[in-house]
Amino acid sequence: MAIGCKLCKRQLPDTSHDATCTCGWWLDGNCSENHREWCPHHGEDGWLGAVEI
Repeated sequence: MAIGCKLCKRQLPDTSHDATCTCGWWLDGNCSENHREWCPHHGEDGWLGAVEI
């Protein structure tokens, strides 16, 4: 079953090659780096990620 990246919404058909964050989001490899600073679980600017959830 394909899922979508939480940031860019790109379909991730094979999640074994994509990043999952400790907050539980599946992310495209490129989006994973962008997500780190505002991750709602442990990011420096986590309040931004919390607003997105």
